[in-house]
Amino acid sequence: MFTGQRILITGGTGSFGQKFTEMVLETYLDVKEIVIFSRDREKQHMMQLRFPDSRLHFISGNMACAEDVERACQGIDIVVHTAAMRIVPEAEANPWEAVESNIIGAHNLIQGAVNQGVKQILALSTDMASLVNNAYGASKMLSDKLFIAAHKEYPHLKTSVIRYGNMFGSTGTVIPFFMKKAKENGILPVTHPDMTRFMATVEECVQIAFRCLPHALGGEIIAPKIKSYNILTIAQAVDETAQIEVVGLRPGEKLYEEMITRYDSFHTIEAPEAYIIVPSYGDKATFCLHYSAKPVPVGFEFNSENNPDKMTVEEVKALIRTLQ
Repeated sequence: MFTGQRILITGGTGSFGQKFTEMVLETYLDVKEIVIFSRDREKQHMMQLRFPDSRLHFISGNMACAEDVERACQGIDIVVHTAAMRIVPEAEANPWEAVESNIIGAHNLIQGAVNQGVKQILALSTDMASLVNNAYGASKMLSDKLFIAAHKEYPHLKTSVIRYGNMFGSTGTVIPFFMKKAKENGILPVTHPDMTRFMATVEECVQIAFRCLPHALGGEIIAPKIKSYNILTIAQAVDETAQIEVVGLRPGEKLYEEMITRYDSFHTIEAPEAYIIVPSYGDKATFCLHYSAKPVPVGFEFNSENNPDKMTVEEVKALIRTLQ
């Protein structure tokens, strides 16, 4: 898949970028180069120490700066776009930063890719971009629309989007936070006992990207069939004896997350491992044939609450043991 290819990972020092890099270097010995683009030089240095590989190169820059992004796109075949301002309360407090990173950054990447002859962009998105109610989700929703429109405007550039939920163990997610609170004072602050979220391991998310990169047609949003969890399941798995303190929803927070809304259902098809939202300019029959899929019923929804595949306490405990 990556034979002789030069891959750019934006935001590549994050959890996904590092795992993606690790798995490509281990699995695809014939990859030509992986370029890591990010703002944090210290994290780049630490990543360079972790992966002392001549195929790995680093570029420091800002997604909001068009010149930085175009420089990173030079000579690149495939872009995996993970860079984003993704902390919900921070985006609520500083919405312009979310606009710069997530919307202007996406625009700059598309233009840089077109100018430099990039063949494909796979953009990582979030379930919060569906049925938007916060600044982060709104910025990612518009980012997604830019990538969807780009394939129609520039057919030689294949652009697709994957919607993920939480990545287990990544920065800012609930399990490391609960583990820290349990150790500090034995009190776990739960925003709402009915809260549910999607979650997959970082390795699972990379494997999904590996499947999507060679198979995507362009213009689609891919919502993989990943598991979801209830927040009390997480609390019980972290520490059964801890006290639960219900603190209320944070600014911009929802009780559950939507991958596919009833409004998406008119354009959505179901494949064995994912739901695919077909672009309005795409032919649904062509996508169904390509993905061995069928249209979902009108009004269909796929969210973390109605997802039949929910994590158990034992499954979460097994994941926690991998962190420890």
